[in-house]
This record gives sequence, C-alpha cells and structure tokens, in this order.
Amino acid sequence: MFVVHSICVVVGWIMGRPLDLNFQLFETTTLIMTVLVVAFMLQDGTSNYFEGVILVFCYLIVAANLFSSTLFMELTFVSGFAEDKP
Repeated sequence: MFVVHSICVVVGWIMGRPLDLNFQLFETTTLIMTVLVVAFMLQDGTSNYFEGVILVFCYLIVAANLFSSTLFMELTFVSGFAEDKP
C-alpha cells in the first residue's frame, strides 16, 4: 500500500493536483466501516451472488458519499463561505 499511495501522490503532483495522505474523519470512518463489512461478508469463507450485490451496493454508497462530500467542500470554498476574514 505504501508504494501505491506514494505513486498516487507523485502522479497528483505531476498533474498539478494536491494529493496528500491526510485523511479527514469522514474518510477514516468510511475506510473502517468498509473493512468491517468486507470482513463480515468473508467470515464464512464462501460467497454467493447476494453477498456480491451487497458489496457492490456498499461500494456505490461509499462512492456517492465521497463524491457529494468533495463536491460540497468545493462549492463551499468556491462560493466564499469558508473565507478567512480578518
């Protein structure tokens, strides 16, 4: 994981998009919850289509939440609500 994250940081730096490994509370909580869901799904050692569909829906929910949270942050900073006022 260290190599993959390091490559992503370097590629982001080359593209001019800041990418750091400073995860906020939302991203950390999402990561912990996804690890727990996958661990409970794989606990018995077998899987079926229903478990696969549940994992795909969990992935879509996480992706939608991350998209909406980053969109909200970009809109907040662009519209000027988060400006530092002296």
